[in-house]
Amino acid sequence: MKSIKSRLTLVSMVVLAVFMVLTAVALERAVVKRALQAEEDGLQLLIYSLLAAVDRDRSGRSLTVSADRLFEPGLVTRNSGLYALLYDQRKQAIWRSQSITTDFPAIPKIEIGDWDFGIIQHQATPYFRLGFAIQWPDANDRLQRYDVVAWRNAVEYFEQLNRFRQTLWAWLIITTILLLLVMYLVTRWSLLPLKKIGLEVKAIEDQQQSGFEQDYPDEIAPLTENLNILLSREQYQRQRYRNAMDDLAHSLKTPLAVLTGLGDQQNLGRPQIDTLREQTERMNQIVSYQLQKATSVSDIRISKPVDLVAVLEKLLSALEKVYQEKAIQLDRRLPSQILIRMDEGDCLEVVGNLLDNAFKYGRRRINVGALVEDDKSTLLTIEDDGEGLAESEIEQILNRGTRLDEATEGQGIGLAVVADIVESYNIELEFSRAGLGGLEVSLRFQAA
Repeated sequence: MKSIKSRLTLVSMVVLAVFMVLTAVALERAVVKRALQAEEDGLQLLIYSLLAAVDRDRSGRSLTVSADRLFEPGLVTRNSGLYALLYDQRKQAIWRSQSITTDFPAIPKIEIGDWDFGIIQHQATPYFRLGFAIQWPDANDRLQRYDVVAWRNAVEYFEQLNRFRQTLWAWLIITTILLLLVMYLVTRWSLLPLKKIGLEVKAIEDQQQSGFEQDYPDEIAPLTENLNILLSREQYQRQRYRNAMDDLAHSLKTPLAVLTGLGDQQNLGRPQIDTLREQTERMNQIVSYQLQKATSVSDIRISKPVDLVAVLEKLLSALEKVYQEKAIQLDRRLPSQILIRMDEGDCLEVVGNLLDNAFKYGRRRINVGALVEDDKSTLLTIEDDGEGLAESEIEQILNRGTRLDEATEGQGIGLAVVADIVESYNIELEFSRAGLGGLEVSLRFQAA
């Protein structure tokens, strides 16, 4: 069964049917138990009234029941359905109620003071029977055993019980059908948001809308919100690919024109060869830059947190080996861990380019510090003691309308990639004069 509605309906039917059957069985047993207890209590009251009417017979040697002290009319009405007998210790009936018109079997022996209640089938007729054993003093004040037995016709009881069962199961079936109908309607109403999602997906496929626009319950809203994020990122990424390809084609026009001009010359000298290498290297950088620009992650909300300190330690360890001959004095001011919401590859690209520039243009000292500020954002600073940049050059770098790869020789393609990545993550990037005399770069990351 691939339909959620069918599954929920089937499970609801099974659970509800089992629950209703168990409820009906439990209710029936409770009613039967209470009805039997009521019958037993009624026969006990009858026996107590008989004991109140017990008296000695004329000879004084045995007991009898005084008819003028019987207050139960059923005992003096023939075939009334209520009967009583008094037995002596030899199981001989010494008294019978006037309602008896047939012989009843004697009861088994019971202990003195005990009650014996049960349903007896006698001559194809069900009866309730209750026996009670007592001791009564005779004429010589010696205690003699006697059994008092009460019988009640149970035909009417079983007829009422059958009517109760029929009514109970009839209402049970009606209630179950009504509840199943209600549950089916509730299931359909509850699954309407999923149907709406399907319709919106179809509309997105048909390009009639760009995302999920309906309001959904709290359980489904996170799903549609995340899908909207993915759709938005996919559209943004697609646009980046288009822009990257346009930029790539535009950027390669000039190097290709130069190479075409050189190809028309028959004899290439050393200057032409150097120009050829320069243009080839430039084309390689342009291709790398555009590929990096097109594939960088652009949505911070779906990026897995990365440990900035671990990334810094990995890069610093590698760069110290690369620039070992410069004997850079490195001052680290880093905590044990800082988590930022950023793709690890983008983080390596941004921090790696900035650290590489610091090692490349620094003379002897580099300071690297990171801390979490009060607003939970992370501030990363990188300082070097190189020549730095003039104020006009810093302003030119910070100008969004300026291509960083054309701003300053030696700091082109790397900073261009950095600028594009930090802009996609809304990271604040700032260049300033460092306390060491060189350039200071500050990065402020959003809270993870």
